Amino acid sequence: MTSPLGQGGLFLLQFTVGLVIFALMLRFLMRATYADWNHPVVTFIAKVTNPLCAAANKAMPTKGRWDWAAIITALVIYGIFVFLIGLLTDREFGLLFIVLTSISEILNQLLDMMFWLIIIQVILSWVSPQPNPNTIIFIQMTQPILEPFRRLIPPISGLDLSPIAAIVAIKLVQYVIVGYITLAAQSMIGMPG
Repeated sequence: MTSPLGQGGLFLLQFTVGLVIFALMLRFLMRATYADWNHPVVTFIAKVTNPLCAAANKAMPTKGRWDWAAIITALVIYGIFVFLIGLLTDREFGLLFIVLTSISEILNQLLDMMFWLIIIQVILSWVSPQPNPNTIIFIQMTQPILEPFRRLIPPISGLDLSPIAAIVAIKLVQYVIVGYITLAAQSMIGMPG
């Protein structure tokens, strides 16, 4: 059983890593959706994550909309986190387990973020139908996600059903694809690394 001090340290580690991964995934989505880099939130996330992504950016410079440095940095940080959890809990995790767990966690975080961005955008569109500087970032980030679904499902009587289709697709990807990656990782616990 872990001591209260150990539990506190574990919580602090999980919280810090979660916050860093959140910022990196937000950075990835902001670039992928061409969010306005002059928006204060986007500027803040860029400044906070630039030092973290510096090494990966040197190896793989960002070109266009895909910020692979943010994804690689997130994978490395989460991999180190899983390794540290193994050390702190006296468990030995193999390299493949660490890689698969990191991939499933990063994909889950990214898909959860897309899910909540869509939910927030839908609520904001009801509460504040006219875009303003505070809500425009949500429109910019959800537009590219919803666009393919809008082409498949045009508005019916002025009602846009694309957010529902996008949410269903996101959740299906989480349950099926990420679920299988997670199951593969869990099946390796206890296997030699």
